[in-house]
Amino acid sequence: MHLMLTQCFPPKIGGIENMMGGLAETIAASGAELLVLADGEPDPSAMPGYQIRRYRGFKPLRRWLKAKAAERVVRAGRVDAVFADSWKSLERFQPSGQPVICLAHGMEFPPHPSEAKTARIRAALAKATRVIANSHYTASLAAPYVDAGRLTVVTPPVQPQPAADPTAIAEIARKFGTGLTIASLCRLEPRKGIDRLIDAMSAHPILAAARLLIAGDGADRPRLEEMARSSPAAANIHFLGRIDERQKAALLTFCDVFAMPSRREGASVEGFGIVYLEAGWYGKPSLGGTDGGAADAIKDGETGLLCDGADGQAVASALTRLLSDADLRTRLGAAAQDHALAQTWARKLGEYLPSSSPNAVDLPVPTGL
Repeated sequence: MHLMLTQCFPPKIGGIENMMGGLAETIAASGAELLVLADGEPDPSAMPGYQIRRYRGFKPLRRWLKAKAAERVVRAGRVDAVFADSWKSLERFQPSGQPVICLAHGMEFPPHPSEAKTARIRAALAKATRVIANSHYTASLAAPYVDAGRLTVVTPPVQPQPAADPTAIAEIARKFGTGLTIASLCRLEPRKGIDRLIDAMSAHPILAAARLLIAGDGADRPRLEEMARSSPAAANIHFLGRIDERQKAALLTFCDVFAMPSRREGASVEGFGIVYLEAGWYGKPSLGGTDGGAADAIKDGETGLLCDGADGQAVASALTRLLSDADLRTRLGAAAQDHALAQTWARKLGEYLPSSSPNAVDLPVPTGL
């Protein structure tokens, strides 16, 4: 049996939640028995092919209760491997000799941790037989806390994406027209770079004539909407709000380019960006930022373009290049689709299992720790 310890799990929405949910589903589909110990409320509508127990209440208490439950399971001698969504899920858990695989996403490693925080992270990761980072950037953040022989990079798989509903595609065309379209889909926060996209829409005639469709919600939405209202291209900038999977498939099928030129904002930076692979699934090239893990999700000049997401002129230039060259979009989009189709859970599960051979990464240790 496999055991999973996670704070982030469906039906909560988010990249780590999708990652852990996909891993659970794929382990179960492989025929292995799985027990998930997760935070959050029970989901009465869920019918997973594995066991799941939920823990609620005060965070330190639920972490302790979850760890004690996990220790009882491993002491029973039935666990082949333990999977943790981050070092935080290992902190109070004491393994009993089983392989322990801990995932690393990026945001859980602060840029300037205190000595006490550093010691906590190192002690937690010392329990892991393998630490799997989602990008080389994230691995560089984890490197000060774990020896290189236990640290490896496995880029996250993408879940198979549904075919787009022609009715939903037609609805987008009816609402917004059929000209060149840039799409973005993310939690609306400064590091995602949506403000740079809005600024870029008035930087070149081909951008001013295009449509920018922004899906998602978040605390930064009021500021972004005010920017859009003040833009000379305001009539072509549209906020879609939260969208479901059917609407996402239609949006990514309809658009010509996907753009999320992420950047660093304080301690906040994109660890990978699974949405770039989701766009690629539909044959669309992506524009991402160079700061963070997008370089592991987008092959620059092959499946999309990378630029300095903090530089508005760089964002506008990259978008102009993409929208001005249909042959380039076609070539990048085809390669992006091939790449995405090769990154499914069915193809990559073995890279997460204890039997796979870890490839240690040789990375510089960030300064300032």
